[in-house]
Amino acid sequence: MTALATRPRTASARRTADTLLHGPAHSPAVLPRGEEIARRARTEQGREELRRVRSLAAVIAVACVEVETGRRALRDLSAWLSPEVLDKLTRRMELLGAVAPTGPGRRPAAAVPPRASASAPRPVGARVCEVAPGRVEASATVLWEGRARAFALRLERRLSRWKVTSVEIG
Repeated sequence: MTALATRPRTASARRTADTLLHGPAHSPAVLPRGEEIARRARTEQGREELRRVRSLAAVIAVACVEVETGRRALRDLSAWLSPEVLDKLTRRMELLGAVAPTGPGRRPAAAVPPRASASAPRPVGARVCEVAPGRVEASATVLWEGRARAFALRLERRLSRWKVTSVEIG
């Protein structure tokens, strides 16, 4: 007769055999306390906020590509961008020739007509990392006409809104 075919002879040996075969016995469920529930709620609220910021980073990245391609006016981004970043993107558009140069005595820049394209830019992915309370660094990738564009953004909470305070476009 084999060892598996024999039954344990004592109660403790039977319990050990049952534990090995069926796992440990489960204790009755213990409900979390109030402070544990509050901690879990705060954690989940933080995660949800980061999800919203990740979506916002992807939307802003797509909007930046649309500005570069002439599909969107640069002033449309002013609600999301700090004045420094808006000036940086304006200068970038001037260098690309997408807008007329601005300066003293010149009229505001106008966007060139959009290039003919069958597809609109689409976000491929976005990642976020909270570096300090109210401050997030994000990366986003946008695909347009078979070309991937990479974006690095720093977003800061100002009052009740997130504003882009730094952007790098690759």
